[in-house]
Amino acid sequence: MAKTGPEPEHEGAPLARSEPFGAEGAPLRHYAAFGLRFASPFPLPLQQLACTDAAPDVVVRLGELQSGPFIQGGRKRPWRITPTEFWLAVKGIARYHVAEGRRLVVQPIGGGVVDVGAFFVSSVCAAVLMQRGIVALHASAVATDAGAVLFMGGSGIGKSSLLTALLQRGHAMLADDVTGVVVRDGGAVALPAFPNLRLWTNMLDDLGWRTRAGDRVRAGVDKYWVTAPRFQPEPVAIRCCFALGIGERVAATRLAPQAALASLGRNTYRKRFLAGSGMEATHFRAMTHIAHRLPVLELTRPAAGNHAHALADQVEACLAEDQRCRGDSAAK
Repeated sequence: MAKTGPEPEHEGAPLARSEPFGAEGAPLRHYAAFGLRFASPFPLPLQQLACTDAAPDVVVRLGELQSGPFIQGGRKRPWRITPTEFWLAVKGIARYHVAEGRRLVVQPIGGGVVDVGAFFVSSVCAAVLMQRGIVALHASAVATDAGAVLFMGGSGIGKSSLLTALLQRGHAMLADDVTGVVVRDGGAVALPAFPNLRLWTNMLDDLGWRTRAGDRVRAGVDKYWVTAPRFQPEPVAIRCCFALGIGERVAATRLAPQAALASLGRNTYRKRFLAGSGMEATHFRAMTHIAHRLPVLELTRPAAGNHAHALADQVEACLAEDQRCRGDSAAK
């Protein structure tokens, strides 16, 4: 049942809070995420690459940037996005600027390398993806023998805990919290992010993974970096999507295409960026493709208690039933 990937190239936490940003002219470190190669003068919580011969898709450098706030849609915001540029100012942490999804400038303003990296892999990477025509879903994802399975939902709904439960069953991680999606040759594909999860302390205790925990994701936040035991570094065709929610019991219900499209829209990552990014049409085409051609199910659980393994049971049961039905159809 499981589709496993190679062990990550690094062990333990991807970063340490004491690591420096690097002096001017320091050698660039090379990373992979979302099907792209990043080159940076300071460490990032991405998958570090041993081979640095290939040209990077995104080059990061340190520099000085305007402080904001920025005007977007007639309102003052800590960010601004256009089809070719993105600005973000995080008070006490850093300022970021992305140009054409290729050039990225970072100005630390009080945050350590781990704090700066936390916003890099969230809002900043979302802007990079949008500028490159890649859809970003608020979803975690695993690779299975049937294909990629996505778990969509807002912060705190249980995406990472369900991902972890499936990793314990031998599946390979594709992404935690943000999944890049593209439509290629008539099929929707999930892009591998990086082999690091972000888990709360109670989740680490429930899983017995406290010894795996690295540094905090951000100062003052009780969430920690953990390296996944298995990671799939290549894109995988999407088999199905689950929208996580709260209900009376653990249950999965397939959504009709219109409801599936609405659910995918709600679970777009940094949806507020879409209007300025010029990605609306590309995003709508990708969401329509998934809603009409792939199973999208609502997966509910009670509000109280840890239901990660019961949810994992339901996911695997749905995959098995889907495979059986496809086999029956092929035999007719």
